[in-house]
Amino acid sequence: MEDDDETTVTSKESLHMTTISRHSFSITDQTEKALTIQIIENMKEDYGLFVWPCSIALAEYVWQQRLRFAGTSVVELGAGTSLPGLVAAKVGAEVTLTDSSNRVEVLKNMRRMCDLNKVNCKVNYHLHLSKLAI
Repeated sequence: MEDDDETTVTSKESLHMTTISRHSFSITDQTEKALTIQIIENMKEDYGLFVWPCSIALAEYVWQQRLRFAGTSVVELGAGTSLPGLVAAKVGAEVTLTDSSNRVEVLKNMRRMCDLNKVNCKVNYHLHLSKLAI
């Protein structure tokens, strides 16, 4: 996997600097790129709006194990920018992306990334454990 270039754009909604990063996954012995995922990131906003290094590692794992993920159901909890879930969807999994119910901007961004990458994922919210009555 390699990180490609980044494109900087201005977000109309937040007026903060927004970047579209490209993450490419390929087969080791082939020079052709097999898959590229674009992620809309905003470093000045909530931590769910940028790609974490662990997300890249998990996405690479999904890509390397793509035959295991094809045709399965995948739920990404706390998906944020959703890189692993988007890779899973691209390799044929039925994907549900989730994040906290109080992070509306993150949920909107997840939907935009599904459209941008031309995948059909369910986008849902979940409650924080601190909000549940025990």
